[in-house]
Amino acid sequence: MVQGQTPPQRAGEVRALVPVGNIVRAKKILPVQRYDAVLWDDTLRTEQGGRIRMGLLDGSILNVGSQSSLHIEQHDPKAQRTTLQLAYGRMRASVVRISQPGGGFVVRTPSAVAGVVGTRFYLNVLPDFTEAISLDGTVRVTGTAGEVLLHTDEYTRVGSDGVPTPPRPATPQELREAEEATDIPAAPLEWSRVEISWPPAGCGEGVSLMLRAWAKQMKDGKEIEAPIDSELISGRLTLSADTVYVEGGRATLAERAGNALPKASFMPSRGAKEVPTKVWEPKELAPGDGWRAPRAVFVGSAFYVQGPMGIGGRPQFSFGEQRAELLWAGPCGAGFLAPLGVGREYDVTLSLNGERVASGKMNLISIAYRTPQPPTVMKGQQSRFGVDISGLENLAQFTQGRPVMTTIVINQTPAVIGNLKSSTPGATASGETITYMIGGPTLRGGSAGGTVRLDGVGTARIAGTFVLGIDNKLDPALEQPRTPLAPIKP
Repeated sequence: MVQGQTPPQRAGEVRALVPVGNIVRAKKILPVQRYDAVLWDDTLRTEQGGRIRMGLLDGSILNVGSQSSLHIEQHDPKAQRTTLQLAYGRMRASVVRISQPGGGFVVRTPSAVAGVVGTRFYLNVLPDFTEAISLDGTVRVTGTAGEVLLHTDEYTRVGSDGVPTPPRPATPQELREAEEATDIPAAPLEWSRVEISWPPAGCGEGVSLMLRAWAKQMKDGKEIEAPIDSELISGRLTLSADTVYVEGGRATLAERAGNALPKASFMPSRGAKEVPTKVWEPKELAPGDGWRAPRAVFVGSAFYVQGPMGIGGRPQFSFGEQRAELLWAGPCGAGFLAPLGVGREYDVTLSLNGERVASGKMNLISIAYRTPQPPTVMKGQQSRFGVDISGLENLAQFTQGRPVMTTIVINQTPAVIGNLKSSTPGATASGETITYMIGGPTLRGGSAGGTVRLDGVGTARIAGTFVLGIDNKLDPALEQPRTPLAPIKP
């Protein structure tokens, strides 16, 4: 870059493509890969059979079909001003609702201009005319000699004379072609389940849900469940009486009034049946200002990062080199799923749209259970097991003398195993329950971690399988996102 020049502005990134695609940048044709940045003044170009999905910084998603050319003239996520040019080919867009004064999302073609305020729509540019379909919401289509307003599932055509045809219902074939001609095709999947984490109330408009899905596969002659790439998750998500469209694993919600969980089901694109969908309950938002995160979280557990995230975009949260999985994102913050890392204190980083904005420290707490395999016992036989805990470094200073963590072990099969005893200092027993108050000197090995130990004796007449319920809880001061993340100065 020449000194004094303004650095190129980022518009978004490539989320998926098949089989190949190109970016034309400064008159150079560059092969594109997944997660490559897309800049202002770039052109996405596909050849026969090629498709590209791009995510804009405001959370909007663009699907470019085969043999197409889409120019990114500008995309300002803060002002919500976007201008694109579709020279030829097909494009399907899912646009985040425009709420900023003066904002707008405009796509120009050789014969028409499509303007939206937040909707799903499809454009097909042919040599002599442009076809437009509103797939959800309202689209204003303007030619040089007229203008029409399309509502959901309506179609118009603008020819070389610049006159849009009167809106009419799109045929089932036209609607199907709009989806399939711009979709990222995947091998047939046998969907088994879908999960979503319900965001908390009061997070504002434009909260995005990230769907997680699994499919049945055969491996080494056995049926297993494997996660589905989020970019292949597209379809319709039913939430009680409402239907939300899903593109690339993301669904955008309107403002929510409460924490009541909806009844949910998901119908994949080109799917034949609905997929069972589990909705995980939200946690409450914590008061405070600035970016903040909890001080500790169990590996594989959900946690919130709060702060001024804005509308749309894709926040990222990393524990060192390990990235947490995004569950939802909105103006108030984001929900994540902690990675399955080693239990210890980590340097953590929050990024928004690829830019590092805040950093701090956070503990991942890992727990491993050492039990007999299988967990069976004969009458009179002794059995021992332990709970290994790591990742409690430097947490006692935040709990003001309280235990950092409480582990409760409940014997759920007293007829099989009984006489539970513990050799861990500080453990208390009550009936079939043993409680460990962990932190400071009460746990052997100090506050960084250690092992809680339990002994039991078989009481059954014959061999039996015992079941132990184990509940691990952190001190509330460690779970709430009250710990400030220091802003990273540009």
